[in-house]
Amino acid sequence: MNGSAHETPRGVMMLHRTTALAAALLAAFIATAPVSAAPPYTGGIVLIDAPQSGTTMLVDAWVSSQAPVVAYEYSIQNECKFPHRSGSSTQRDDIVYWTYELDGLPHAVLSVNLQTVPAGSSCTVFLAHGNVTVKGTAVRYTVQ
Repeated sequence: MNGSAHETPRGVMMLHRTTALAAALLAAFIATAPVSAAPPYTGGIVLIDAPQSGTTMLVDAWVSSQAPVVAYEYSIQNECKFPHRSGSSTQRDDIVYWTYELDGLPHAVLSVNLQTVPAGSSCTVFLAHGNVTVKGTAVRYTVQ
């Protein structure tokens, strides 16, 4: 240094440039992270039986995953709100057995208990992976 307080050594300038470049790269990575963080699974549910109060309704659930699908990894959940805001019902069961495969996708035929769910209730049945709803599986219906 030649004694001037306004001069910055070349090494310090390179450090500032390197830090700025690293910050820009980190910002670019963070901006793309949510896109690549999407869950690697999707699925679907089809109501086999009509949703009738006082019965057990069967549903066919399937899942598509990049990893092998194993017992207890997914669960089925059914949530109902009773008419006139007089109550609700929630059923959640782990899927232990995937009963058949169609087009390379595991399927499970599962029962949804509507024994105590009154007619007119608004319900949603879906698959869950942990506490996350599996994309494409939420089916809304009204109990008859």
